[in-house]
Amino acid sequence: MDRDLRLADHFLYTQHSLATFDNCPLKFKKRYLENLKWDSFPDEATRKSIEAGNNFHLLAYRYFMGIETAPVEALEKYPELSRWMESLMKRFNINPEFKYLPEYKLRMSSGEMKLEANFDLLIVKHDHIEIWDWKTHGGRGKVSAAAIGKKLRSSLQTMVYMYALKEQSRLVAGEEIKASNISMHYWQPEPAMTLAEIKYSDALHEHFGNIIREKIRNILNYDFNSFDKDMYSKHCRVCEFNWFCNNERVDFSAMQEDEDIMLELDWERAEEVY
Repeated sequence: MDRDLRLADHFLYTQHSLATFDNCPLKFKKRYLENLKWDSFPDEATRKSIEAGNNFHLLAYRYFMGIETAPVEALEKYPELSRWMESLMKRFNINPEFKYLPEYKLRMSSGEMKLEANFDLLIVKHDHIEIWDWKTHGGRGKVSAAAIGKKLRSSLQTMVYMYALKEQSRLVAGEEIKASNISMHYWQPEPAMTLAEIKYSDALHEHFGNIIREKIRNILNYDFNSFDKDMYSKHCRVCEFNWFCNNERVDFSAMQEDEDIMLELDWERAEEVY
């Protein structure tokens, strides 16, 4: 009998896997335990949007690594990239006294707390660390920047990223960093703005840890044989497993209007790039 991957030492939780379980345990099982995912982009418009975002991540990585040569093909194919990079370079002037860690992957394992966080950028400013996350799908949807910012401040991404960084701050900065010296910033290049800024604290660290721990325990203790599809049906039309569960196709137009879905696809595709 195959071992339950949830119990494997190498199985790590990300903000997306935790959120996926909340939305639909069966989707979590299919995607993260059975490793079934999109084998191609769902449609042309979505593909272009995701590719533009991933190319921006790549160009931002090169900028912070001090690599001047940009992929000309990407700039020609996606004209918005030039504008986005101009906004990025205007916002972030490289300071030689700081340490820049673009596309930084951090993992931690402490009992049940087995987490992975994939940071767009960490900036170590002596005894302070800033987390920066790029949101390239902002400004195109119906949701206001203020509403997006409010949602981001209480998101699982914020919780997982800040918690994991505090726990592993010595690995990143060479010394233990106080929670009060850690902050997280969500930034979009067009229109250029910081969507949300979160100042960390010991109280938040304890609070986030309790929430994450409870979610992981819920996953570990869940009996997939008890899955009730009707409890999670509102997510079906934008789910890649809609055909498997309901014999219905994915609603691509609804998918493009769903900020969470676009960010989820963006993150997964970025994992293949870096």
